[in-house]
Amino acid sequence: MQRKEIIDINQLLELIEFILSDSKTELYESYSEMEKEIVRVNTLSEFKNYLDNGISNGKVHFGFGIYNPEHKGKFFVSKIPLNPKYCNGMTFRYRIDGLAIIFIQLDLKNGENQVECNISVNSKKRAENWKNTNPEFGNPELWEWKLVESNARKIINRLKKTTTTIN
Repeated sequence: MQRKEIIDINQLLELIEFILSDSKTELYESYSEMEKEIVRVNTLSEFKNYLDNGISNGKVHFGFGIYNPEHKGKFFVSKIPLNPKYCNGMTFRYRIDGLAIIFIQLDLKNGENQVECNISVNSKKRAENWKNTNPEFGNPELWEWKLVESNARKIINRLKKTTTTIN
């Protein structure tokens, strides 16, 4: 399941506020900065600060993952080794992993006036196809797929509603 839209920064903030309005939702950066811990975003204010800090440091690509404990399954953080020769001496970073994480990829266009927002999540069938390739992700049957898909649909529908009501 996937949806991509071009939105403005205010529409993005409205979407993030909607996502964080579910108290069970956990929002993480997909990949940490090199040699830093994964950041969990708990409030809209924290998201704004994270985004502003990234923008002031020249960042234009942002990735986040949504996990809800009600989705069950195996959610974990992996340490990824880096080659210091190509990473200014840095040796690792972290990423979030799980078969049914709902991902949000943000790419800033024209500064922050336009944001390409891509929301995606694996299907049960796709997760089953990958279970032998990535056994560390656990059994796809552990996930509550109907709930994962329902929550992903709600977020995607909110993205669609955000773009059509404000344009």
